[in-house]
Amino acid sequence: MKNGRGFICGTLVVLMMLSGAAMALAADLVIYNAGSVDMGEDLVRAFNAKHRGIKVELIRAGSGELITRIRAEAKRPQGDIIMAIAKENLEIIRDLLQSYRVPEHRAFPDNVKDTRENKYYGFSFNIQAFIINTDILPLKDAPKSWKDLGDMKWRGKIVLANPALSGSAYAQLFQMVGLYGWDHINAVRKVSTFVPRSSLVFTFVGRGEFPIGVTGEGNVFGEISKGNPVAAIYPSEGTGLRFDASGIIKGGPNLKNARIWMDFLTTKEAMTIITKAPHFRRMTRPDVPPPPGLKSTSEIKFFTYDATKASESRNEYLKKFGEIFATR
Repeated sequence: MKNGRGFICGTLVVLMMLSGAAMALAADLVIYNAGSVDMGEDLVRAFNAKHRGIKVELIRAGSGELITRIRAEAKRPQGDIIMAIAKENLEIIRDLLQSYRVPEHRAFPDNVKDTRENKYYGFSFNIQAFIINTDILPLKDAPKSWKDLGDMKWRGKIVLANPALSGSAYAQLFQMVGLYGWDHINAVRKVSTFVPRSSLVFTFVGRGEFPIGVTGEGNVFGEISKGNPVAAIYPSEGTGLRFDASGIIKGGPNLKNARIWMDFLTTKEAMTIITKAPHFRRMTRPDVPPPPGLKSTSEIKFFTYDATKASESRNEYLKKFGEIFATR
């Protein structure tokens, strides 16, 4: 098992910006994907079965990286779609999104879509849970609460994503600050290793490099479907009921095709794809059944997740987190 703590910095944003213009010119549709690579590829495959003449390019990166990119490209956008990114992150770039009402608009409740300007539609519920490698750490001995994550006995045993680069990691930070304040964040910082991509969290725990991580619940069941010895624990205090969403980037090179994509993505058919292995996501359309094997929402304790406050507090919280992390 990997020990110690570290903050691994990436250069993906720079590399993406260097290649972005050429990629946009070569494609009929460019999608910035905050979800998994497999998820994006499965959706594109289904989309191209219906729209064979549209060449799609997927760019997969963390939420923070994609927000940075969209802002940097604001004067000359290279992407057409931002997909599966937390609502609070979409609010940060609201002015850079294109209003568009999809044919399936009424299938989405008001609390999972933009009711003001139709700038985004909910994709999946991103419920955060602990992922535990049970070969290393029996479930009975694992942390059961957000508070437990700050215990010094977990030093070198927890892996978390960088909240500046991952929307889900920022949501974890926001929830813990709301529950226990910044002293708790400092305690968690002292025992944890931070990585640049949220996908590394469940990958490392699944491979047994760490016994404990925090991730979206669907990622836990994705690892289980691969045969890895992991299990999910939902924090005893509750977990925020939050969702990610998708929208069209204003001024993108392929607006017509972006609208066709959003029409497809918001259908029951497309969303049902993502409830199946290896994705296991709970979708925001009420008529899409939850993935098999996941607890029903009635069995999970939730608390209100204030996405507006999360968005407004992001710069302040990330600055504070950086200051705490720099303290040795």
